[in-house]
Amino acid sequence: MVFVFRQVSSDLEWEHVEKYIRISFWGLNIGLALMVVSNLFPGGVMQLTDVLNNGYWHARSLEYLHKGIMHTIEWLRLPGDVIFILIGVLPLIIASGKTYKSLRNKSKVFAS
Repeated sequence: MVFVFRQVSSDLEWEHVEKYIRISFWGLNIGLALMVVSNLFPGGVMQLTDVLNNGYWHARSLEYLHKGIMHTIEWLRLPGDVIFILIGVLPLIIASGKTYKSLRNKSKVFAS
């Protein structure tokens, strides 16, 4: 998507869009890293330990998944999700809107 944005934008238009792309890049990567560190890796290690101790069926059961610590680990993922959405996805949507708007303005000029 970013390659297309760059291809259809002039150098002047790209300067306005690029700052949102840069912010989005860091927001997406930091958000994903926080999700992995705070939720996916610890939860996976705990589930693997339960598989080795009690069997696969127990680690996939609702009894295990709704246990207190697993429920807490699920909520620890929230900061990573918020960063991913607000600092990663939202600037990308803004960049899409700016690129679309500039393309619409170009097409109106050519249509006249």
